[in-house]
Order: sequence, then structure tokens, then C-alpha cells
Amino acid sequence: MEEAATDLASGGNSFPFGMTTGFADFNTPTKFLQVNKGLSARVAAYQEDYPAVLNFLESSFMDLSGDLDKGIYYVFSEDQTDLANPVFFPENASAAGVRIVQPGFITDAEAGDSRVDEKTSLRDETITFDGLSGDYDFFLYTSRTDDIPIIRNAELILLYAEASIYSSPDEAVKALNIIRNAASLPDYNGANTEAALIDEMLTQRRYELYGEGHRWIDARRYDILNTLPIDRPGDDVFVQFPIPLTENQ
Repeated sequence: MEEAATDLASGGNSFPFGMTTGFADFNTPTKFLQVNKGLSARVAAYQEDYPAVLNFLESSFMDLSGDLDKGIYYVFSEDQTDLANPVFFPENASAAGVRIVQPGFITDAEAGDSRVDEKTSLRDETITFDGLSGDYDFFLYTSRTDDIPIIRNAELILLYAEASIYSSPDEAVKALNIIRNAASLPDYNGANTEAALIDEMLTQRRYELYGEGHRWIDARRYDILNTLPIDRPGDDVFVQFPIPLTENQ
């Protein structure tokens, strides 16, 4: 990442190639350097290097008063030469095409959290498929051409909150309240202890970044994989991903 940052810093005013619409706000080396710094902050958080997280965020596109959805995205289309969004599933689909919301996501949600309605859809009737039952469809992506985030401002603000827990709890609360208020929730009124703020931060990551590929990683890096639900006898919560065969040769 640091080598790439050096290249981007000396990359001039434009790329010698086109960028998709998913990179529209960051389509020059200077602007894309901000993305590099944001991704570097994510990596630093995984390494538990929180001073580095804050350092990288200073040069990223994080904006505490900006659009939470600003970022870079995978884009899709239904053109025969392109790919459609692979995680779009229609509402009230039959068993073969359904993706059921784990019931805990609904029952654990704080009253009034608008993200429940924004990211899920109440089915016309309960469905049971492969031993799993639920009343809500996963409906974060509502069409075959919806973009999927790679990284966005909301994650950067949550990284800022996470890193600030260990150095400036008041700043952590400030950042968490930005995320909470955007979800129609009141300001955080819990304790300013490290344990309480970590719990609140992980909760906000769970709901804000739902369907964006972070939950298992967050549970693993905070050693709470044992809190993830097992809904069928014999199911597992994996502690690591296997190395793909093509990378193990």
C-alpha cells in the first residue's frame, strides 16, 4: 500500500486508462491516493495499529460531515458482455432463490434503527429453506445493476471511532453519533469505557456495513466468533478461511 501511495503521489493529473463510474469521485491519481489511505487505515485496524489508522485517515477521503455513501464501488450491468450484481435476490423469492436474514439481525436491532428497513424486506409469509426459517429477505441490493461498495465514508468514520476509543473516547463517541444519527437513532448514552465503546462500535459496524463483507472479520479480530449464531446442528463458525487450491501450489 505504501509503494502504491508513492506511485500515486507522483502519478500526475490523470490516469492513462479509463475508470468505471464506480470510481467517479476518485478518477485521478491525486484523488485515488485518498482511497489508498482509506484502505491502508482498514489494514492498520486489522493489525491493531491504531495510531497508524488515525494517521492514514487524515489523508483519506473521510469526511465526518459528508455523505456516508461516498466511496468506490463495483459496478454491474445486464449487458451481455458484463456481469450483473451476484448478490441481488428478489423479494419474496421461492426457496431456490431466497436469501434469508438471520433473525438475530432483526431482534437485536435498536428500536427505530432505519437500517433494518433499508437493508431487509419483510416477507409476505415466513419461509423455511434447508433447515433455516425467517420472515425477512436480505434486500440491500434491490436490482441486478446495484453497485457494491469496496470502501465508503461510513467505514472510514467507523475506523476513526474504533481507533479513537484507545486514545480519545470523546472523539469516538462523536464519530459513533454520526453513524447513529444517520440511522435515525439518538446519541449514544452508554458508558465511555473501552469495553462499552468497543461493543457500541461493533454494533454500529454490524448494522451500517451489513452485507458489505465485514461481520465475520470483525468478530474474528475481536475474538468474539463464539457469539455468532449457529442455527442448525452441525453448522460451524469457521475461525479461518482455507487457502484456495490455486494459491497453495
